Order: sequence, then C-alpha cells, then structure tokens
Amino acid sequence: MSNTYESVINTKPLMLAMDTAMTIVIATMAQTRSSCVLVLNGQRLVGIFTERDLVRAIARQQAIADLTLLDVMTIEVIRITEAEAQDIFAVSRLFSQHGIRHLPVVNDEQVVGVITPLSLRNLFKPEHLLRYIRVAEVMQRQVVMVSPYDCVQDVVKRMTAAQVSCVVVVEPHSQQPQGVVTEHDIVRLQSLGTDFVQTLAKTIMSAPVRSMRPNESLWQVHQYMLQSGIRRLLITDDRNRLLGIVTQTQMLRLVDPAEMYHVMQQMQNVIEEQTQELQRLNDNLQIANEELRQLAALDELTQIANRRRFNECLEHEWRRMAEHQQPLSLILGDIDDFKAYNDLYGHPAGDECLKSVADIFHFSTHSVSDVVARYGGEEFVMILPYTDQQAAERIAQKILATIEHLRMPHEGSSTGFLTVSLGVATCIPQMTVESVTLIQHADQQLYRSKGQGCNHYHASIMA
Repeated sequence: MSNTYESVINTKPLMLAMDTAMTIVIATMAQTRSSCVLVLNGQRLVGIFTERDLVRAIARQQAIADLTLLDVMTIEVIRITEAEAQDIFAVSRLFSQHGIRHLPVVNDEQVVGVITPLSLRNLFKPEHLLRYIRVAEVMQRQVVMVSPYDCVQDVVKRMTAAQVSCVVVVEPHSQQPQGVVTEHDIVRLQSLGTDFVQTLAKTIMSAPVRSMRPNESLWQVHQYMLQSGIRRLLITDDRNRLLGIVTQTQMLRLVDPAEMYHVMQQMQNVIEEQTQELQRLNDNLQIANEELRQLAALDELTQIANRRRFNECLEHEWRRMAEHQQPLSLILGDIDDFKAYNDLYGHPAGDECLKSVADIFHFSTHSVSDVVARYGGEEFVMILPYTDQQAAERIAQKILATIEHLRMPHEGSSTGFLTVSLGVATCIPQMTVESVTLIQHADQQLYRSKGQGCNHYHASIMA
C-alpha cells in the first residue's frame, strides 16, 4: 500500500453493529469526533450513518432514544473498491455525482476504510490551480441564514429542508454573521440531551466567525482552512456583511477532471495573455534597443554614420575583403573653405550645408553595402567594398559633378560656389596590414587635391 494511498484513506473509521442503540452511537460519535459510522452485519458493510442522517431524524421528531442504527442508517451505500480508490479522479467523481461526503472503501466485502473530502483535499495540493481563482468566482452565494433567537429545533428543520451541513447565524438588521451552527454541533447537543425547542441558536453557535474577502485566492482559503482545521469559511465584504460561503465540497470539485479542465483553461488563457504581453514588451524593448543602437551609430546632425560606426564598418569590410581577396576603396572628402562659409553665413547655415553634402555622398553610393559617414567637422568618408579604383573614381566624379551642378553660393570661395575636394584610395586588404593604412593613403590623396585648389580629386592604388 503506497504512502499516497494511506494519506487518502482513513483505515480506522468508526464501525458499529447495526443493532447498536442510537444513544450509544451518538455518544461515540461525539467522543471520537467522527462524522460518520460504517454499519456492519458481522464483517459485511450494510449501511452508513452520518451527521446528516441524525439531523434528518431529529427534524422528523423521531424518538432517538428508542432507535438503533438499523432504523436510521442509509442502506444504499455508495462504495468503492480498494483498487478503484487509487484513482483520485474516480473518487472525486463519486463525491460530486452523489453529493456525499463519506466514501467507504471495501475489498471483497471487507471494509478497508473510508475517504472524506478532507482527506482527499489534504492529498490534492493544487497551488498552481488555486492561485488563479478568486473566491468570488466559486463561493456559494445562497447561504441558509437563521436568527440568533431561532430555536435549535427550527434550525434543524432549516438544515434538513435545504440539505446543507451548516447554517449561518446572522444579526437581522446588519446582515453581519454572528456564528455558525453545523451538523456536528447537532450531534454534540443530542449526545448531551439538549432540549432543542428551548435552546436558542445564539447559545450553541460557533463564534467568533472566521471569514475572508471575496478577492482572496482559493489557495489562500485552502491554506487557511487547513491551518484552522475547519470545513467551511464565510465570505464577507469590507463592512463584514455576509456574501457567501466556501466549503470543503466546493474545494474538492476542483479535483474533478471537468472542473480541472475548466480551471486549466482559465490558467492557459491567463498564461497566454501574460505571454502575449511579455512578447509585446520584448518586441518594444528590441525596437527601443535597435533605436538606441542606431542613434549611437548615427551622426546627430547629418543622420549618416558617425566616426565610431565608420571605424567598426571599416574593420569589418577590411577582414571580409581580405578573406575574399576583393578590392576595397575609400573616398575621403572635405568641404573647401568651410570655416569661411561659417563665418559668412553663420553656423545654422553651416549645419544645413553639412546636411546637404552628406545627402550628396549618400545618394552617390552604388551598393547597399556602401557606407557613408561623417569623419570629422566638415569631412566625409565612403567605404566601398568590392570596388576597384576605376569604379571608385566614377563615384568621386559623380559627387563633384552633383555639388558643382547645385551651385550653392559661397562668397568666401575662389569659385564663388560651394565645392569639395576628394581623396580616393584602393587596395586589396591583407590580414597582416592594418586598415588605418587605407585611411592614411586616402588622406594623402585628399591633401594632393587640396594642393591643386578646389573641386578636385586624386586617386591611387595602395601598394
């Protein structure tokens, strides 16, 4: 017998012969705090007697002292075999289908024990399921209420008519619960010989009332009920007015496969919503990171690559062209007499000039792998992979022709218009040579162009 099985079944239930006098039965139930008696004929199970059966007998005003178990027991006993009891879902279905709270376990007509919702609930610890369900979603809102001044006999009748295990004693005007009367209380009173007609509900109710709020999770309720050793819990609002009740039976229904499927569907919906929200946040984060990366790689004024990005791209293309032994060209450009331009037209006009020249460099590229960057104050640079000297010179000529065609006024220049000077360097990169040598070579060609005046370019192949 497994430890799990032993934790579910009570192997030492209260068992009495069917001819046992009810006075003895009630006294024994009260003493052992048993909620049921398995009724035997020899060793064979022939009936069951529960607290509810006693409440029903009292409501019918039967002479309990003159009765035996045979007179009041339930003969049609729902039972389960020892093998079947291993399946907690099968057990749960029997509790739900038949509305019972005691399930005898038999083996070849021999009583093995009894299973109750409490023992099953102790085994089933659905933390992940119960955390997602609020009390308000499952609590029983139709609660049988009685006045503190109702006699116990009337209370018993109300319990029998509604077929409930407890009633809530409520202060009539405020609707605030004052206490609870349970079937177990009725058994205890009967064992003491209490006069049910002369005794008021307020004198026998269990108080103070234990309650929780409807926004709590069922997991919190589950834990509280276990720690407090109670079988039902009242649900009240912020003003302590009664809203509903949660019982062991309701908690047990969550073990039922159909109910569990429903709860798991709710969990799945919550998880999917959270996953979608997380994915949306991740997407936004990636977009934001990409925007930051681009911002970090762009020149703020001209919106082309900055010096840092240029250095990264040049190193990447240098290694790539070295690996494939393909030509790499560099065009380094400088706006002629730009200081004079700023002095004449002001820095805002100078900024517009820089943006215009950046656009011209950008639109002069011939491949998506070409990179245009702002190299310095008024200097621009182009990285041209897979580009030999002849193709690089055509791009340089295009840049000069476009700027000349625009004829942007520059009274501080010898030509009267804005011009640039260019230096073009080409090589087939080698891993043993640093990429900075190509920049130095292009700078030398730019220096030669500057030496000839304005609006020129010089090109050469780096050895």
